[in-house]
Amino acid sequence: MNEEIAIAGVYFPTFALACACALAACLIASVANRKFIGIDIRKYAWHPALFDFGIFVILVKIFYVVLGKLPL
Repeated sequence: MNEEIAIAGVYFPTFALACACALAACLIASVANRKFIGIDIRKYAWHPALFDFGIFVILVKIFYVVLGKLPL
């Protein structure tokens, strides 16, 4: 696993980059769900904020694994 990824000569910690990607994916999915799909999945959750946090944690893990597989 690469602990740092060099992007244009700047070294980024892999976990921080995974968190940034996951946050962007969460925001894009949330906006797309509200604007285009119209189904509010969060109203079926016990606590909407915990549901959002759970999705964020799952996406962080996915992005961390994907970034770790990059041949750098």
